[in-house]
Amino acid sequence: MLGSMIGTAFWWAVYLLVFRQDRRRVRNGVLLLIALYSSGTTFAQLVATTLPLGDLLVLAGGCLALVGVLVLAVLLVANGATMARKEGRSLGNLLSGLAGLALLAAPITAIALASRGGPFGLVAGTLLALLSLHMGLALLVFLAASIPYQLFPRKLGTPGIIIHGSGLIGGRVPKLLRNRLDRGVSERERLLGIGIDPLLVPSGGRGEDEPRAEGEAMAEYLLDEAGVPADRVHAETESRTTAENLTFSHRILDAAGLQGPYIVTTSRYHAFRAALLARSLGLDDEAIGGPTAFYFVPSATLREFLAILSYRKVWLAVTFLPSLAFVALLIRVAVLSG
Repeated sequence: MLGSMIGTAFWWAVYLLVFRQDRRRVRNGVLLLIALYSSGTTFAQLVATTLPLGDLLVLAGGCLALVGVLVLAVLLVANGATMARKEGRSLGNLLSGLAGLALLAAPITAIALASRGGPFGLVAGTLLALLSLHMGLALLVFLAASIPYQLFPRKLGTPGIIIHGSGLIGGRVPKLLRNRLDRGVSERERLLGIGIDPLLVPSGGRGEDEPRAEGEAMAEYLLDEAGVPADRVHAETESRTTAENLTFSHRILDAAGLQGPYIVTTSRYHAFRAALLARSLGLDDEAIGGPTAFYFVPSATLREFLAILSYRKVWLAVTFLPSLAFVALLIRVAVLSG
């Protein structure tokens, strides 16, 4: 028991040290999961050895966790229906519903293949189970890295604030984008309180379905509705991606004689990916997020997860190699037994 407690303390110390050094790392999620797993196993061992019927309590906790997964799947499907009703039936809006259906269908399909499909059904079922487990673990790593980053933002004393754009509706700023702008304004007020008058850069080009650039509409909101002085707003209107938001906005701030790192304001669910991109570009910026409607968060979070997977394709493939080796062994056994 003492060894388990020391191990748990060690992993928490490693996680907190690495998180403090740089919050903008996916590996932070791996370390947090290890620390949480160590804490869970230590607690289960403590319950099992010190409480009456401790083994049964641990078993009940495990069963409750499985029930929680089923409840999560049902809630995701319901959220997908809500997103389709309120935001439309695009693939991005349906991600939460599709994830819920996959969470329900994957174990059933894997068991059916393994039990009724003969040797090659066993291989197919095992491959599906391992792939599902791999993606599930990847999602947990992402959440374990992203959520603490959102909850514990680093407050910089900076002369510049970059506000990431998002789609306009009829050429006007919708609520999602307004929340990003308001977050930038609240950061400006915080900085004014410590004697810094930052330059705000609303950043976003013109999309194919937009009558004008997002940065232009955002600047108009900051001036007319938020009351920011005109000389403290400089719109960036050419960017089309998050990476371009950062790069082009830095050029504006640097040209104004300012020096980073800068604060990036966006939606809360998007803050971690914005920070990862900043880090990959060699920038020391920190991202913070404004609030988002609760029903919108699951699908938006899954979009962020898939986007980050696209940046880490090689690592995703490499970490799946042991599972592929196990499946290859099953195939060899199936061939020999056939």
